[in-house]
Amino acid sequence: MLAWLHDFLVRYPELTLFLVISAGYWIGGFKIAGFGLGPVTGSLFAGILVGQFAEAPVSGMLKSFLFLLFLFGIGYSVGPQFLQSLRRDGLKPVLLALACTVTGLIVAVAVARSLKLDPGFSAGLLSGALTESPAMGTATEAINQLPLPDADKARYVAHIAVADAVCYVFGTAGLILFCSVIAPALLGVDLREEALALEKKLGISRQKPGVASAWRKFELRAFRLAAESPLAGRTVAEAEAGARDHRLFIQHVRRGERILAAEMGLILEPGDVLSISGRRDIIVERVGPRAEEVDDRELLDLPIASLDVLVQSPDFAGRTVAEVGQEDWTRCVYLRSMTRGARRCPSPPAW
Repeated sequence: MLAWLHDFLVRYPELTLFLVISAGYWIGGFKIAGFGLGPVTGSLFAGILVGQFAEAPVSGMLKSFLFLLFLFGIGYSVGPQFLQSLRRDGLKPVLLALACTVTGLIVAVAVARSLKLDPGFSAGLLSGALTESPAMGTATEAINQLPLPDADKARYVAHIAVADAVCYVFGTAGLILFCSVIAPALLGVDLREEALALEKKLGISRQKPGVASAWRKFELRAFRLAAESPLAGRTVAEAEAGARDHRLFIQHVRRGERILAAEMGLILEPGDVLSISGRRDIIVERVGPRAEEVDDRELLDLPIASLDVLVQSPDFAGRTVAEVGQEDWTRCVYLRSMTRGARRCPSPPAW
């Protein structure tokens, strides 16, 4: 059986290569306590396992083709995100990348020299510990250019994959351990509390689909206009202008049995029931204690929609939400949250 397997692997090296990749994806799919090797490390371990039975030679052109294909896939998926991050944050991601790569290179060189590793193991240590698989291809090309016998080159190239597979596990697990345990301890922060605070700041909700909070930032309530109210005898426009800083709007007016549209020139009379919309805290604190609240279902039966709108008009540039809210066409429009670039924040009143 082993002899037949050996002959098959040697006779069909290209088929063996794709068999290793398939086995690697299968191995990388297993997870223990939420941690898995992933397809890259899984393929490396599958290659090491197959290499114990036979040496399957792969042409240099196929190696170069697959390596370039791998680089293309990485660049195609990460490139747009990198450019967006660079445009949004400037030099921060560049400086962070330089600090990580330079520090990792210095540590890898120091460890390789102290352990007296050969070029193959040294390159595998670097690529695995930093989880930078493209470094394997670069190291392979560099080793093949060394003035060494072909047997030594082949041995060093094989050592790259072995060291990368071993160090990749420690590189991944070490990163998780450092970010989740060591770094928060050094900074003296509670990682869970900080993560929840950041989610709240960015407007991220942890609620399950179909479950929503009973609290509402904006309310629609009905109040009866008393005879001594300062709004009696004023128009709807004048009544709203008195609360312009708080963005309270009159939607409809019940007068007797009739429900009237809140036209700007409509004069309010004592006994009118007004449906008022605005921020919950403003209605409760400023309107509620001064007026009689009425449960008028017909008056409060208004359609409400929540929409995502892409603002492209230059008329909004340089203006705050409060200033835009003074336009007549925004009488019934409230800004719940705002996304600027890739950052989402609750709607600050000064924007």
